[in-house]
Amino acid sequence: MNAVEKLYATIVQHFPTERITTNQAADAVGLTRGVTSSYLSKLEKQGKLLKTGSRPVYWQVKRDHSAFDDLIGVHGSLSTNIQLAIEAIVYPTHGLPIFITGPAGSGKLPFAQAIYHEAIRREVLKKTAVFKIIDCANYKDHPGTLKKKLQSENNATTADGTAESGYLYIKNVQMLGSSDQHYLFTHTNQQQTTAFRYIYSGTTEIFKAARVWFKSAAVQIKLSAFSDRPLNERITFAAMYLQQQADQINKEILIAPNELIKLANFDHVNNITALNNRVQLLCAGAYAKAPDHTQLRLGQTDTSAILVTPKQQTLQARITSLITSALQLGPTTDALFKKLSDSLNNGESITEQNFLLAKVLNQVDTIASEKLLSVFAQAIQKDAKTYITHIYGVTFPSDNIFWQNVALAFAFAGLCRDNLPDTQSALKIQKAIKHRYPRSYYLFKHFLTKLKAQYVQSPYYYLPFFMMMIHCESKIESVQYNAILLAHGEHTASSIQQVVNSLCGNYFFEAFDMPIDVTLDQINGYVQEYLTDQSPSAKGNIVLFDMGSLRQMFREIKKVSDQELIVVNNVTTAMALDIGLRVQRNDAFQSIAEASEQYGATTEAQYYEGLSNKKNIIVSCMSGVGLSEEVKKLIDATLSPALEVIAVDYKELHTLLTNHDRKFFSNTQLILTTTDVAGDIGADIGADIGIDIVNVYNVFDKASSQKMQTVLRNCGESPQSINELIDRLVRFLSIEGIRGRLQILNPDIVIQESQRIVSHYEDFYNVKFGSRLKLNLFMHLSLMIERMMTSKRSTTSIDRATLTPPEQEFFSLSSGIFQPVEQKFNIKVQDYEIALLYQLLKDFIFVA
Repeated sequence: MNAVEKLYATIVQHFPTERITTNQAADAVGLTRGVTSSYLSKLEKQGKLLKTGSRPVYWQVKRDHSAFDDLIGVHGSLSTNIQLAIEAIVYPTHGLPIFITGPAGSGKLPFAQAIYHEAIRREVLKKTAVFKIIDCANYKDHPGTLKKKLQSENNATTADGTAESGYLYIKNVQMLGSSDQHYLFTHTNQQQTTAFRYIYSGTTEIFKAARVWFKSAAVQIKLSAFSDRPLNERITFAAMYLQQQADQINKEILIAPNELIKLANFDHVNNITALNNRVQLLCAGAYAKAPDHTQLRLGQTDTSAILVTPKQQTLQARITSLITSALQLGPTTDALFKKLSDSLNNGESITEQNFLLAKVLNQVDTIASEKLLSVFAQAIQKDAKTYITHIYGVTFPSDNIFWQNVALAFAFAGLCRDNLPDTQSALKIQKAIKHRYPRSYYLFKHFLTKLKAQYVQSPYYYLPFFMMMIHCESKIESVQYNAILLAHGEHTASSIQQVVNSLCGNYFFEAFDMPIDVTLDQINGYVQEYLTDQSPSAKGNIVLFDMGSLRQMFREIKKVSDQELIVVNNVTTAMALDIGLRVQRNDAFQSIAEASEQYGATTEAQYYEGLSNKKNIIVSCMSGVGLSEEVKKLIDATLSPALEVIAVDYKELHTLLTNHDRKFFSNTQLILTTTDVAGDIGADIGADIGIDIVNVYNVFDKASSQKMQTVLRNCGESPQSINELIDRLVRFLSIEGIRGRLQILNPDIVIQESQRIVSHYEDFYNVKFGSRLKLNLFMHLSLMIERMMTSKRSTTSIDRATLTPPEQEFFSLSSGIFQPVEQKFNIKVQDYEIALLYQLLKDFIFVA
């Protein structure tokens, strides 16, 4: 898909029926205005888009002209009903019967006729198909005559003798008795056997009974009363009737904006028909007063009056200007945006901005009927509870007046969107809201998306923000952290989020439910998008997730934001609730960070870059993390608590030194090992990261002992503590030290077996190991034998075919050397243990 096709697909998806500006298209696809404009022109030449207007230019997806396009409200209040009608028309093999309900004068007949014409256009019916009307009011007291009429129509033939086909429109069904209604609906069950399709119409009440009687599938279409239609549709009706009068008398009609608004708000039991009559009477009255004038004047006309010209073919296109003229929409919004901008820039509260919007809404409160506002307000209140209160814990007032004002603000926003370009002033207000109220803006934008995805594309729909968020903005903005829940599964993270936010009564956590196979890059995408939308927090970011690499997650999120960051894994509801309460109290970052380390043995937390945020010593023993822990305990008992001791196994140390730079080890002062790590990883590894790496057995050597003392003194340790530590290490690493480490086996027997094993290696490779290496080997082998007796046996093995010749030789030799030990202690020395032993000895047995 090339760039032009991608733009078209985006417009079709987000704006299937709407007119949009070039700027809207550019924002939707993420291109510059100039490039987007050229692509839009190409799409117009390809016949895919319609271009209208000049300043600004509007674009709209081009579609085949439908019979429904001539109905007022085709892309508005009737859009859902039209889709239902199309489904009934095209359903094989004979369509579906249709019930149209609505008050008198709501347009049931024009809608039924549009269905008929659309069926012919789609070639579902032949061009010769007929549309016949049967009015049940004529048969109220003559049900037998109605039955004969239906039979007669079903048996009717054309001039060539074939059966007539088309639609029978049976209206005013409510005029029949219940038994006669039953007959009608039963008769419809036999629709497949006739050449006619059926459309029924009547008042809303009649179909309560119909649901009981009607046994076949049927499509129900409910039309709103004229007074419940959107303002632009009501103005369109009034303008249409004015146009008809201008055409009939061949005179221009000049109407005052307030008179047009009165017509749009005309309320009568017969609605649309009565409106037409009202327009005729107004025109007749004006004509009678001045029959010789070239214009009819309706109301107190001045420079703001609206002109309707005879024989005008572009009335639909002029509806926008009619609305803006009637309400003075352009000047009204320009003045509003100027005042809102000043208020936001001057740091005034949302109360002031709410007041500015309320003043404008009070001036244009005729844009929606009371009934329409009430229904809309209930829908918005319900959606707010579902999409904000239920998920984010933020509550709103429950009184009807509040929600009617919110609904009025949304109606005004829709009016602006449909009739005004997206001005820079409108866009600046949207950006100012995000800057001033970032967390509240985020929730409101989320709400707009749930209401209707296209809402977020128009800056006018951010005007209701000031009306809706006035009572909760300060509470939402008081939160000083951005907190995120990430968990695999359809509802895991969102369930925790709902509980915590609801119990705390505020928006603390956002949640992302992730698929099982999500990658780290995708997770990072979730976080990056959220933090970008959310704006920086005052104190930092908190990320709770269920599983994965803690350090890797921390490192990736740090690439997105350089703010303080806490990352905690193995998230639970209790953990999230505890953090939520701490965030609610606005606890200090360090306080929350330290608390996050106490959630349980299976939970880890990281809130600093690198291995630790304290001065530390790393201890890593080849013989296992257990021995490293013993050395850690010894150091902890001797040196001050300010120096952290971190015990890791040899493999983890190898990985850390290979994959990280000095920044990661910024607080590491010394690395103690039981083997020469530098020789294993690279001769200059210590120099690369700037850390002294000391083999703990070198404490027997004066030079190494002094080096370690210097490092510890620089860490602030006293000479007495340092000397005591070295004395303890010497004792720990002696034969007596080995005896003290063994818990089960007889030390004399195990050490003797270890000595025998070492001697065999010396004999085979014709080398003599130094005393320090021997002591290391005795420690390693003795603890290995006991460990293998007390732990579960592993089945992990190494594919020896992949080993180098020296390694294969060592493995083969070791199998023979360990055989007596295996028999004596009933153990099996695993390949992993032999591989460790090889790492200890390789630099001593393969010498040049």
